[in-house]
Amino acid sequence: MNKYTVLFIMLFNTNVLKSETINQQWLAAFSKHDLQPASLLELQQVEHAFTQELQGIQSELWTKLDMQRLEQSNRVTFQESEQAQQGRGLFMLNVGARMHHVLIQAPHAKADRYTGELAALLFEQGALRAAQWNSVPRYAEMKGFSAKADMAHLSQTYWQVFTQAFAQQFAHARIIQLHGYERSKRKSKQGKDSEMIVSAGHYNPPAWVQKTAHCLKQKMPGKVSLFPYDVNELGATTNSQGQLLQGLNHQGFLHIEMSLSLRKSLLDSAELRQLLLDCLQDSDD
Repeated sequence: MNKYTVLFIMLFNTNVLKSETINQQWLAAFSKHDLQPASLLELQQVEHAFTQELQGIQSELWTKLDMQRLEQSNRVTFQESEQAQQGRGLFMLNVGARMHHVLIQAPHAKADRYTGELAALLFEQGALRAAQWNSVPRYAEMKGFSAKADMAHLSQTYWQVFTQAFAQQFAHARIIQLHGYERSKRKSKQGKDSEMIVSAGHYNPPAWVQKTAHCLKQKMPGKVSLFPYDVNELGATTNSQGQLLQGLNHQGFLHIEMSLSLRKSLLDSAELRQLLLDCLQDSDD
């Protein structure tokens, strides 16, 4: 075994250990209660706080928001105080990021099995700039409203504010959202045959999304389909983060749906995850 192989194994083991710590954090952050809506003032304050942090300025607003700011190695974590778990989410910044413009999101971290764990692994292995997880079950109630607590389909949330702050801070940001689906429940043959479905959240994917899809078709096991050209479902056309970015005229949204078997393969294989990260890295305009 040469020194480069040993170095790779050491780096891989370090990333796995760090991702396990992150998994413990977002699992611990999960609220057992319904989602408490945030006020407009609260959302304005947290947007200012996130913007400051993305600019490298430590915000003084976190205590007022009942949020904890935790520094751990090269990570800064923002999570709710234990006594104020209201389903706001868990957010992380990597101060030593190599891929400065990439935010990875897991809006259904538990419900879409393994997507929360995959977000942690990709965040660490790829040294991505930021990551976020939901911290309330997607089918929980939203207090005072008939809506469910689905972060991918709500707009007045910390989740949405973090997405907006990141997109406005980085003009060429890539906001990668992970989801999972059951192939047997798909409506079309194309959907049933696909292991991965990627989209930009609308019917005119920009060049970088098409380039990413082409790369994934070459490197991922099984069939990769691009909405709407290869498949006409799971296109994320009602996704709140996708709609937000369209409203900002920001073309950085990438919605990735994965079969359970592909999620398991990515969870088990650092090499396969690296191929996915390579496709994201190579998608720069």
